Amino acid sequence: MRYRSILIVVLVALSLVLVGARNTDAQMSDLQEFFSAKYGGVSLRVDASREAVPGGNMTVEVMVNVTAVGVRIEYLNVSVYGFINGREQIQLNSTIVMADKRLELHETTESKNTIIVPNGVWGITYGQILLRYTIIDLSYLQTPGFPLTTVRNVYLENLESQFRSLNQSHSLLSESFRNLTMEFDNLSQTYTELQGNYSQLQVNAVDLDNTRRVAVILTITTVFFVATTFYLVMRRPKEYW
Repeated sequence: MRYRSILIVVLVALSLVLVGARNTDAQMSDLQEFFSAKYGGVSLRVDASREAVPGGNMTVEVMVNVTAVGVRIEYLNVSVYGFINGREQIQLNSTIVMADKRLELHETTESKNTIIVPNGVWGITYGQILLRYTIIDLSYLQTPGFPLTTVRNVYLENLESQFRSLNQSHSLLSESFRNLTMEFDNLSQTYTELQGNYSQLQVNAVDLDNTRRVAVILTITTVFFVATTFYLVMRRPKEYW
C-alpha cells in the first residue's frame, strides 16, 4: 500500500513536469527570429513574438555572442517602433541591453523584454539597434534596422466579421423574401381561382333562381289549366237519350 502511494505521487509529479515543459515549449514557440547578423567580433540575433494585438504584449529577446578576444560593449540599445493606424510612427519601447561591459570569447548574453502595445497601433512593428563596441583599441558602430512583430488590425477584423455576419443575414433575408414572394404569388393565384369560382357560382345561382321562377310559373299555369279544364268538364250540359 505504501509503495502504491509513492508510485502515485511520482506519477503526479511527472505529469506536472510534463505540463510545465509543454507550456514552456508553447511560450518559446511563440517567438520567431526576425534579425540575425555577424559583425567583426560580435554576432547579434533578435527573436520576437510572431504577432500581437493592440492593448496586448509583445516579447523581444536580444542575444549577443562574442567571437573575438578583447571585446567591450560600450552600449547596446534596442528601440521598437509601431504605427498608429498603420501610418504614424511612434516609439513603443527603448531598452539599454548592456553598457560598458567586457565579454569573454564565445560568451553569450540574452536579454528579454516585454512591451505593451498601445491601442490604435497595428501593422508591422520596426526594430532599431544601436551597437558601439571596441575590440582592443578599435571602435565599431552598428545601427541595423529590421521589421518585427505584426500587430493585428483587430478593428478591421471586427468590421470584416460584422460584414460577414451582415452579409449572411442579408442572404438569409433575401432567401426568406424570395420564399415569401413565392408564397404570395401562390396565394394570389389561389385567390384569383377562388374569385373565379365565386363568380361562376353567382352566375349559376342566378340561373338557378331564374329556373325556379320559370318552374313556379309553369306550375301555376299548369294548375290553372287543370282547374279550368276540370271546371269546364263539370259545367258541360248533360245529354239525355
